[in-house]
Amino acid sequence: MISILPVFCSTRLKGNWPSLVFAATLCACGPQQHDQRLDFYAFGTEVSVTLYSVTTPQAQSATEQLQAHYADVGHNWYPWRRGELHAINNAMRSGSRIDVSPRLAGVIRRAAEFELISGGRFNAGLGRLTELWGLHEISAIPSTLPKKADITAILADSPGAARIDWDQDRAGTRSDFVMLDLGGIAKGAILEDSVTILLDLGISNAIINIGGDLTVLGNVRGRPARIGIRSPGNRSPIASLSVDDGETVVTSGIYERFVEIAGIRYAHILDPATGYPVDHAVSATVIHVDPVLADAAATALIVGGTDEFDALTEAFGLDLALLIDSSGDVRLTPSMRERLHWIE
Repeated sequence: MISILPVFCSTRLKGNWPSLVFAATLCACGPQQHDQRLDFYAFGTEVSVTLYSVTTPQAQSATEQLQAHYADVGHNWYPWRRGELHAINNAMRSGSRIDVSPRLAGVIRRAAEFELISGGRFNAGLGRLTELWGLHEISAIPSTLPKKADITAILADSPGAARIDWDQDRAGTRSDFVMLDLGGIAKGAILEDSVTILLDLGISNAIINIGGDLTVLGNVRGRPARIGIRSPGNRSPIASLSVDDGETVVTSGIYERFVEIAGIRYAHILDPATGYPVDHAVSATVIHVDPVLADAAATALIVGGTDEFDALTEAFGLDLALLIDSSGDVRLTPSMRERLHWIE
């Protein structure tokens, strides 16, 4: 279940990463093949991978390879624990260059690409701001709001992944405040990697769900997968839709992760233009065949809000997107409007 505003012509409707736990469940077993669901806890959220019509060796290999990959990503892509991204940020802060592994370099380069496409609405280089707001660690939540002067000092330097200079796979930056935080793009990259792992094992029908963001591989026993859309902060479904082979559904929302300072909740999504948490939009949902693009675009849409919805969907080339603003208004692309089945 996910929460949910069009493209070139729009319609308005009113209204600790590093830990990992694994379990496996067999379903609908047959003599040669069966369905199997793999449950993980990784990246601070629940991960489930449902495999359809697989052999026992395929399921065992998928379990081992996914578990190993998730553990590696949890260690190396989290900026506030000792790992590769932590080392990269430390090197750049000291003015040094550092070798970056090919996969992580690819993700960082895509983050820079989406920063430019979105006009800065998506920005994976604001780790220092995230720290300032205490959004990186529950134990680090401040008792008072960040000082405006501190926010201004960071933004004045225009930090971002686009400020990183590359010499092949060696990264450096001239910015004093760039700190990479891939939280707005990592799920998409992990979904992409998961699909590659499964396809390499000959598994062609599966659903990979990372904290509500999911990719469909193939189909579910011969039929397209169907998912439910729920109202933000409410378990009641408001719509459903089918998801085709190769499509990813990503939702970015402000209602589940936040900090509370002086009795007021502040969302974990920061507006790169102001340095303050987003409060004008509640959630954005994107469906796309590129999981990494879908993840970044959903974040950009919620930052841009309704005023920039059309421009951003065009910039990202989105046919299927939806945004809910803080007043409950819904914006969606024409194709998303056709795909959704509203529940009365």
